Amino acid sequence: MRIIGKQMWTVAVVIAAMMSGSTVVGAAKAAPVRVEFGQGTLVTKKLTTPAGTRAYQVYTPRRLPAGRPLITWVHGTSKVPNGDPMGLRTSDTLITEADRLGFTVVAPLQSLSADPSGMWHFFDPANQVRGQGESSIIAAIARRSARDARADPRRIYAVGHSAGGAMVHTIGAMYPDVVAAIAVSAGFPFLGDPTGVALRNARVNRPMPTFLIHGDRDDIAVPPVGAIELAAALGANGLASAPTDVRPRSTVDVPASRTDRYRTRISCFGAGRAEVVLADVRGADHRTGPGGMTLNGPALDRRVVAFLLAQARH
Repeated sequence: MRIIGKQMWTVAVVIAAMMSGSTVVGAAKAAPVRVEFGQGTLVTKKLTTPAGTRAYQVYTPRRLPAGRPLITWVHGTSKVPNGDPMGLRTSDTLITEADRLGFTVVAPLQSLSADPSGMWHFFDPANQVRGQGESSIIAAIARRSARDARADPRRIYAVGHSAGGAMVHTIGAMYPDVVAAIAVSAGFPFLGDPTGVALRNARVNRPMPTFLIHGDRDDIAVPPVGAIELAAALGANGLASAPTDVRPRSTVDVPASRTDRYRTRISCFGAGRAEVVLADVRGADHRTGPGGMTLNGPALDRRVVAFLLAQARH
């Protein structure tokens, strides 16, 4: 917990080299395609900014009215050279919940020319400056998609897995005026700072509702990384000067089920805009579960979606 400075940066680089996700990303097809498991349409677009060009997928439920939320899904490392026109199917909870609850899903796609393994460069200093790098491209995609979908600009969210989750932390740090809340599965904290000071300073003291998911058998984003991530979120939201001083306001043990393979302990800290939730998935490794978002399955995924949709940026 006291690894800082160059030591922490080394840990970040090592983990970046190891990280891999289970989400498959999409091909650059221009025409809408009917999604087999959904009721809406999935299209792939491109956006060029001063920082570069990236493709992104947009899923829109049928007859979605204006003023509805938008969730940005940032995939983990993918090695799919030719893409997949239905890449969001691997995070299908987002699709089913979008149809059920009514929101748009947008999924930025890392360029394999930018990184042959399809990994987002969350560890690159260029991405940790507002208006620069891949984080600025993802933020621009979220803004553009929200405008195109006529979504509620106060209810734009970001969720990601693995390196994508680490990038979501960066987006939450650099663009608190864009995203209202974030959720990160098997990720890595902003700048590897366990105190949350870097995160709080980047957000200019604005708290950010945060949902964290970690597996106790993750050998990539290992449990100590999860502890640092929690400490940073608590510190950044003003809930702790020392993580050991903080007790959750509530804790619930959710047993394994037919859909969710692992037992999960869910701890809630703080409330309102300062709320931090930790889902400790007992027995899970680094891979996402059958729901495609988190380490467990659709039931935990739905908790994450419900948490995000309950938040609104003031």
